[in-house]
Amino acid sequence: MSTRRSLLGTAALAAVTALTLAACGSGSGSTAGAGGPALTGTVAKAADLANCKPDGVTLKLNFGPQSAPAVKLAVTAMQQKYPGLKFDAKASATASYNDLTKQVVSDAAVGKPDDLINTGLSQLTFWVDSYHPAEIDQSTLPAGYQKQFLAAGTANGKVYIAPFQISAPVLLVNQTALKNAGIDPSTPITSYAELIKAAQTLTARTGKPSINISTDGLPDWFSQGFVQAAGGKFVNADGSAGFGDATGVKALSIWSTLAKDKVLLNVGGTDAMAQFMAGNLPFMAYTTSIVATIGKGVGSKFQWMPVDLPTLNGTDAGPLPAGGNGWLVLSQDPCKAAYANAMISLMLSKDISLAASGTGYSYIPVNSDAATELLAGSTATPQLKYAWSYDKPLSVWGGFKGSATKQIFDTLTTTTQQLSTGADPQTTVASAVRQVNKLVGK
Repeated sequence: MSTRRSLLGTAALAAVTALTLAACGSGSGSTAGAGGPALTGTVAKAADLANCKPDGVTLKLNFGPQSAPAVKLAVTAMQQKYPGLKFDAKASATASYNDLTKQVVSDAAVGKPDDLINTGLSQLTFWVDSYHPAEIDQSTLPAGYQKQFLAAGTANGKVYIAPFQISAPVLLVNQTALKNAGIDPSTPITSYAELIKAAQTLTARTGKPSINISTDGLPDWFSQGFVQAAGGKFVNADGSAGFGDATGVKALSIWSTLAKDKVLLNVGGTDAMAQFMAGNLPFMAYTTSIVATIGKGVGSKFQWMPVDLPTLNGTDAGPLPAGGNGWLVLSQDPCKAAYANAMISLMLSKDISLAASGTGYSYIPVNSDAATELLAGSTATPQLKYAWSYDKPLSVWGGFKGSATKQIFDTLTTTTQQLSTGADPQTTVASAVRQVNKLVGK
């Protein structure tokens, strides 16, 4: 792919939004990393499968419902390839990565450790710092797997998570609303200044707020995206907060600027998505993984498109953080670890990538052959094509000390919520930097 190719009922909508928020990384903090049960056991080095017998072996998996269709296919394929191999593979009740992490830690603490888990990419440092997981055996990765995505699962130069369902921050645009306000929807909105001007024009016409940027499910993700896209550092090389300089403050000021201009709809993601799909909210910052759901909700009510998230000065000075999830091997048995790696290879193959990144969840396909098939298919709307062909550089999500994951998430949630009420960016960001540095011991 080229470098740049790029109203449901209340109860039903709430369920869908909770699922999709988690699917791209909602609740990235884990209470397990803040005084939760201690992990036990040692992750094993994978054995040579030639020396392993599948009879009597049961692989225990932990994964969210967003991965369930793909897991079902992979289990069937594994059992055909390794007759006698069994699986304890029931999807968790929630799509929240936070809840999944707590469950994995709790199971390990009571002697029921998982062999293979599907974890949010935001929790990479938690697992690396707390449990020292096995490295991914890159030699087993299948043909077509886009290895540039491995960067999102890499810590200290080693790959621990094989990214599986990838997403990126995006701006959803009601093109019909723009056209009705005299704004040419074909002209890209690339900078904060252009976005603010368009939002002001729309609000002046309707008398209503015209944009939402989530602060209840993805505050750390968007914060990191804004800072890095402006050319700043979110996490310094020494692990301290890097977003307190002039670039970081300006990048994070987007919330307070929009709030002061009275164009920011300061509601949670569930309500904002309902307003966008109803045609009442022209702009919404969200994730590529939600594009399929938005398309079903909007239908033919109006024209819309996902576009690149505007940056501070309209230039892409740095990569956005990768959202989504990936596979992590935690097995304490050498042969189970080997089978877990074999299953990861299947998970990243064309057929299973199709199930992971189709019209249910519009994740960026990690397998190029799957992407080619999706883009050539009859379901490939312009909106889905944007999501499925997204291949701009993406970085690791987060990067702070793993044991402080939850507290840092909570700190950034509070920070963005304060900014979204119009709080002074300099003072608010400085406070966040002090809190984060205290949490990581800097």
